[in-house]
Amino acid sequence: MRSVEGGLVTPGDANGVARVISATRFEPFLKACQGDHAAAERLYAWDGEAARALWSPVRDLEVSLRNALHQQLSGKWAQQGQEWYETRPPNDWGCDEIEAAKTKLRKRGRRYGPDDVVAELSFGFWTSLLSNGGKGKHYETWYWSPSLQYLFRQHRGPKGRAQLHARLGYVQTLRNRIAHHERIFHRDLNKDYNTTLELLRLVAPSLAADHDDYSQVSAVLARRAAVVAGLAPIRL
Repeated sequence: MRSVEGGLVTPGDANGVARVISATRFEPFLKACQGDHAAAERLYAWDGEAARALWSPVRDLEVSLRNALHQQLSGKWAQQGQEWYETRPPNDWGCDEIEAAKTKLRKRGRRYGPDDVVAELSFGFWTSLLSNGGKGKHYETWYWSPSLQYLFRQHRGPKGRAQLHARLGYVQTLRNRIAHHERIFHRDLNKDYNTTLELLRLVAPSLAADHDDYSQVSAVLARRAAVVAGLAPIRL
């Protein structure tokens, strides 16, 4: 993608991306562009641009969610010398995740505290606290009813927790695709963005307002057709 000719952005080597990322990985882009290698290469570039733009609200949701959940659960069950996950432990999988986080921190050879453990735990761990808990722990009565429902007042009700968990799971899928450098152009990215912001408003309204005012996501998504057609420049 080296030059501009007659208003069209043209690639210097139409097959370059396919060789670098592999034909298999490039195939969905090529298929979406009806076999046009140049257009597929531009779509690949735009896909990366969209991923970078969406990562910002997803990042803020992940960090805000884990801090909000930790603070809420600590306020209910933390005791002197013991964290909430020690006095009110999650299911077996959750406990394994906590121990794995502590093991990683110990291997770094320095002292660590609860905030370090919180930061080490995955988005999947925090989202799981709003699931049904599975065998051994019924999170509806273990975490939701006595504590977490008060953090998410808009989701209180018979299906509140389950609905919230499903929406977080939806964003988690987007988050993981971006984090693992998988394509996202085939998703409903406007829905992804709106869902992320709606969830962010529940735990960090001021951050959500910043995204409303300053986010690049809407502008990036609106550029897709022009970028793929070669009428707008790619951004790397």
